[in-house]
Amino acid sequence: MPRRLGLLGGTFDPPHLGHLVVAECARVELPLDEVRLLVAGEPWMKGAAPTSAADRVRLTEAAVAGDPHLRVDLREVHRAGPTVTADTLADLHAEEPDTDLFFLLGEDAAASLPSWKRVEEAFDLATFVVVTRPGHPAPPAATLPDRVIHLEVPQLEVSSTELRHRYAAGLGTRYLVPDAVEAAIVELGLYGTREVVR
Repeated sequence: MPRRLGLLGGTFDPPHLGHLVVAECARVELPLDEVRLLVAGEPWMKGAAPTSAADRVRLTEAAVAGDPHLRVDLREVHRAGPTVTADTLADLHAEEPDTDLFFLLGEDAAASLPSWKRVEEAFDLATFVVVTRPGHPAPPAATLPDRVIHLEVPQLEVSSTELRHRYAAGLGTRYLVPDAVEAAIVELGLYGTREVVR
């Protein structure tokens, strides 16, 4: 039976519990042998992330430390120029031809799929899994191929953008990110971190 590998891409600036909930629910419910967090280098649709790749890698590695089912994949960080998902999937397929790939993405990213570069090639290389949350409809079926899977997971109302703001403003962040990520953010002095009473 082929190995089943989940792929969750993002800038992870910073990684938070919402990312880990998606990864774990997909692992258990699809089911998958492993989920890799693909740390983005320079996504072609978004441009450069506010935080250096080295710091985002360190935070993401802290987020998955101790979980044998989650791993960080650095191929997009090491690729020069803007990242295209089809390239990443082609690389993985070449390296692990007997592995079934499952590409996890949120509803917002799924809505923009028609504008992705070489999206048909990406669909041929992996099963796309659109992660939805309770009470929120999936993107219109007309915009997605028939073979897309929908996976409903509990979703925390937290975003990396909001977390960067909260750190800069000295607002509470505990329980929104893993403790190891919080410790690394403070140690690195990221996001204009201010001391918050813990």
